[in-house]
Order: sequence, then structure tokens, then C-alpha cells
Amino acid sequence: MATACVVLVSLLAMAGGGEASSGEAGDLAVSAAGQAAGSGGPATDAWDRVLKKHSVDGGVRYAALKRDRADLDAFLASVARTSPSSLPRPERLAFLINAYNAIVVAGVLERYPGIESVKTVGGFFDGETHAVGGRRMTLDEIEAAAREIDPRVHFAVVCASTSCPDLRGEAYRGERIDRQLREDTRRFLADRSKGLRYEEGPNELHASPIFKWYAGDFTGGSRVVAFFARGGVRDWITEHVGDQALAKTIREREPEVIYMDYDWSLNDRK
Repeated sequence: MATACVVLVSLLAMAGGGEASSGEAGDLAVSAAGQAAGSGGPATDAWDRVLKKHSVDGGVRYAALKRDRADLDAFLASVARTSPSSLPRPERLAFLINAYNAIVVAGVLERYPGIESVKTVGGFFDGETHAVGGRRMTLDEIEAAAREIDPRVHFAVVCASTSCPDLRGEAYRGERIDRQLREDTRRFLADRSKGLRYEEGPNELHASPIFKWYAGDFTGGSRVVAFFARGGVRDWITEHVGDQALAKTIREREPEVIYMDYDWSLNDRK
């Protein structure tokens, strides 16, 4: 119980929902280089260079990046020094997404070329911990802190797998985070292979299992209740899909929601 409470307090602090204890006060002092990881400047610019150079067609050129990882390491060092709770809300959200994606990429590189899927690595998301603002956090904890701010992060955090959203070819920035997430969401929902596909004949809406796994984020209800409230998931999709003709069809025909299979193969690019 005590361990669970510590984790909960930590997540709330990262999401901006609480004050740090006296023992965490030192974490709130953010160096100039560290703060840049959440807003802009040298640290974020380093991650931006990684993405512009090695992110291709929504995936990563892992082989090339493994030989050229100085910018990635510089960004990760900044992540380790930066306390998310000390950043303004937009910068905090950008920081958490950037940190998650960079840590995933680094985790793949540690095992590359012998890795075919992160799903085969025990504890990749919920066991292994990483330095974030003076704490040790799992990827699931970093993602949870971001989800507390905006559920659209589901279309920005990338788990290095084929059915994940495409890795954006630029870093997230606080001053443009809303636009970036809006674009990411619409792009993912426009992808018929892994995001969303409407089949008129059987009147079925085939959606990514992300909407099943995190149903509560899209319906506002508990995860258990939301799982059965597929109409709520459908309503969220209708509000955020970029295709207005499809949105109209979904509203009028109320198709059955069918969840797609998830392809965990590595998003490797040559």
C-alpha cells in the first residue's frame, strides 16, 4: 500500500496535481539545459535533430542511429535533470511525450539488431526504470503522467511497433503542442490499416485497440465501465476525426465498434 501511494503521489506531481515533498525539493531546481528539454533550446533541438535525421515513414532507422547517437544521449541526459512538475503545463506535456519516445528508442538501440519486438522484452514498459527529473520512472508511469494532461498523447507516444502511431519527424514543443496533437490524432484516425476503418456493408467501425485498452481516457468513465460503453468511444472518435463526412456517417448510423489486431513488430526502417 505504501509503495502504491508513493507511485500515485509521484504521478500526480508529474501531471501537475500536487506539491513535492521537502525530500523532492531539489528535483524542482531545473538547470537551463534541463528546462530546454520541455520547451525549446539545445536539449529539445538535439532530439529534434535525431527525429529529422533518423525518423522515416513513421519509424526509425535504428541501424544508422546506433552509429550516430550523440544527440539522443544529450537529450536523455537533459531528461534526467528536468523535473516535469516544474514546467508550465504545455511544456510539461511536450517534455513527457519527447521523453517517452526517446527512452523507447534508446531501449530498442540497447538490444539492436537482436530485437524483433519490444513485446518480447520483459518489463520493457512496466518494469525497467529510467532517470526522469531525479526520479526513476517506468515508461508506463511517464505515459500515465502525460495522459492525465491530455488523452491525445495516445497518438503521439510511440511504442516502437508497427501498429503504434507514426513517430512524428520533429520534437514536441510547448508553444505548438495543441496543434501537433490535433494533427497526430487526425493522421492516426485517417490510417485505415491501424487507426480507423469504416465498413459500410456490415456497418462496422474498426478501431485501434488503443481505444479498448484506454477506454476510460476517451469516455471519462472508469476503465471497466468504459470498455462496455463503446458508444462513448464512438462519440470521441466522431469529435476528433478529420473526415467530416465519416463523422456524419458515424453519428447517423451508429456503427458497431470492432477492435483491430495489434502488430507489435518493430518499426524499423532502412
